[in-house]
Amino acid sequence: MAPSGYRRLFIALPVPEETNKQLAPYCVSFPHAHWIPTTNRHLTLTFLGHHTEEQTHRAIEVIDRIDAAAFEITLHSMQRFPDDRGRHIVALPTDCMPLKQLHHRVASALTTRGFALKQRDYRPHITLGKIHRGNWSTVAISPAIVMVVKSVALFETVFFDGGVTYHSLATQPLL
Repeated sequence: MAPSGYRRLFIALPVPEETNKQLAPYCVSFPHAHWIPTTNRHLTLTFLGHHTEEQTHRAIEVIDRIDAAAFEITLHSMQRFPDDRGRHIVALPTDCMPLKQLHHRVASALTTRGFALKQRDYRPHITLGKIHRGNWSTVAISPAIVMVVKSVALFETVFFDGGVTYHSLATQPLL
């Protein structure tokens, strides 16, 4: 939960409805998992953490200035994350240069605007759910799912009794 007067922010790529529909058959075949609502699915570019209203406006300015072309991401498998003992189940994309470039551009713009970002390897993924019990091994997505990336958004994490949701504060279309 964010401290009073602060927002928990991240910049991500929203997962299109069509991609969620294509992922659905893979999700329903694993009854021991708790699947997150499709409206909460995204591919994080940068986690910002807790920030004030003024800092939130600076992050919105970064989103508003993104000038990038739409591109495609190919999802090839589902697996535990961050390793084979992790509780998260994620969809993984193949290596994608436009995604890496967008991540780098967004991180650079945020740093220029005064955001201190944690330095860690970028491991793009879409969190689909959590596994509570049972075995889970990597599942090939076949045929691979092509996700068209048409926008970038600044999200706020909002906690409520029994869950969490993500509200988009600003969205920038990719041309």
